[in-house]
Amino acid sequence: MKHTALLFFALALLFSRCQTPEAPLDLEAEKAAIRAVIAKETESYYRQDFDAWKSTYLDDPAFRKYGYWEGFEHKVEYCNGFAALAEQKKKQFEANATIWKGSTEERQNENFRISKDMAWYTFEQYSYEKDTRKLLGVSLETRILEKHDGAWKIAYLGYHYLPDTAAVR
Repeated sequence: MKHTALLFFALALLFSRCQTPEAPLDLEAEKAAIRAVIAKETESYYRQDFDAWKSTYLDDPAFRKYGYWEGFEHKVEYCNGFAALAEQKKKQFEANATIWKGSTEERQNENFRISKDMAWYTFEQYSYEKDTRKLLGVSLETRILEKHDGAWKIAYLGYHYLPDTAAVR
C-alpha cells in the first residue's frame, strides 16, 4: 500500500512537470487589441451601429456601467447587467439621439494592467468637434475587459466627465 501511494505521488509529480508552460503575454499586442476594441466601441457608438457597438461588450448580467456627466439631468448613470444598457442604447440609436456624433477622441495618460483573460485600462479622453477641434469635454475613463473566445470584451464601462470649466486645456 505504501509503495502504491509513493508510486502515485512520484507519477503525479512527474506529470505535473511535463505540462507545457503558458506562453508569455505579448503585452504590446494585447494593448493594441484593447485599444482597437475601445476604438470600435466609440466609432460604432457615434455611427449608431447597434450590432457593431454591442459586439464590443460582454453580454452578461455581470456587466456594469457607472458614469457621471454634468450634462445628464440626474448626473449619474448606471446599468447593472448588459441587457439594461443594450435596451437603453437601442432606443437611443433608433431615436437618433446620440450627441457628439462625428467627434474625435484622443486618449492620454493610459494605464494598462493585463493578464491572460482580464485587463484593466484607464485613460483620460479628450473629445473634440471634428471640423473645428473645439473641445467638447474631458473624461476620466475606466474599462475592465475580459477575453472570450480570444477576443477582448468590455465588462465594465466607467467614465467621469470633468466639469466644463475643467475641460479647458
